[in-house]
Amino acid sequence: MSDNIPVWRIKYLPHSLNEVCGRTELIQRLSDIIKERNFPHLLFIGPEGSGKTTIATLFSEEFLGKYFKSNFQKVYADMPLNSEELKQARSDAYISTSKIGSLAGKKVTTPAFIQVKIKPFIELKALGDVPFKILIVKNFEALDSNQQAFRRLMEIYGKNCRMILITTKASAIIDPIISRCQIFLISPPKFEDFKGEITKIVDQEDVEIEENNIKLLYKITNGKIAEAIDLLQLSSMSGKKIDNTVLYQNLMNSQTNLVRNLLLICLKGDFLKARELSRKIQSNYKYSSQEVFKLMLKEMLKLPLSRYAREKIINLIADADFRAVDGLDTDIQISNLLAKLCDFAEIL
Repeated sequence: MSDNIPVWRIKYLPHSLNEVCGRTELIQRLSDIIKERNFPHLLFIGPEGSGKTTIATLFSEEFLGKYFKSNFQKVYADMPLNSEELKQARSDAYISTSKIGSLAGKKVTTPAFIQVKIKPFIELKALGDVPFKILIVKNFEALDSNQQAFRRLMEIYGKNCRMILITTKASAIIDPIISRCQIFLISPPKFEDFKGEITKIVDQEDVEIEENNIKLLYKITNGKIAEAIDLLQLSSMSGKKIDNTVLYQNLMNSQTNLVRNLLLICLKGDFLKARELSRKIQSNYKYSSQEVFKLMLKEMLKLPLSRYAREKIINLIADADFRAVDGLDTDIQISNLLAKLCDFAEIL
């Protein structure tokens, strides 16, 4: 896409809670909290792409007002620490000087992510005329066993900072965390709200789309407004009038490009980035592991690879497809294949 063409997803990004598409009751609850100037820790639960992070950030911005920048932080629980951060976490560990008890003389550590990403922010009190800081932790379920350590921070530093935890998997959050949070279930907007947003955009961008086509757009994107806007912009490049044929064609092109990019990332050996993209593909298109493998095989055959590399990758995909028959977790099966592809890239 040309640099001179604005990205519609960014162009129409809401700048306040009142501009969020639909979710009227949710927005009203958050607006009431802003007026009350107080709230407990929050847990936002909803599918990928439903707007959880956008809503949480807008809420934080309106709650903190002009003191937003100095009292707000957003971290990703599934983002690995770099070498400097790991070094810092090790240096912050200490030897207990207690002469009695189970910790006497032992090395005491805090999980590295919490030590480096969380504690430095929440230990200090809020700056300015606000009751506390706000910390957003996205993909909170990725903390796994470190959630207990995080729970203790919620109790110790709750007066300094309120936390908004964001997850797509409520079942992966431990009960002590859930019991300490006010829960918000965030789903994509209803069709009427979705239609209103899309209609506003097509009017401003001078393109045409009928209601039955908007219904299809809503269906194939599962109501995810940002994804729908991306597909709408992509389809608008084919002409002023957008119909079902154009939407399906550009949807298929989008899927193909994502899978091809997934393979190329693997062949560069970047497993973490590949896994992130594969999860996005699974979330957006609801593919089974076998469907992802078939698309990867199709796109792999189009890449300029040597005969040896092509045969090796086919064997890896075939083996993953065979094992997936007995597998229960699609993400684990696909991640296993991605890891093997990344390992293979090391010897290419």
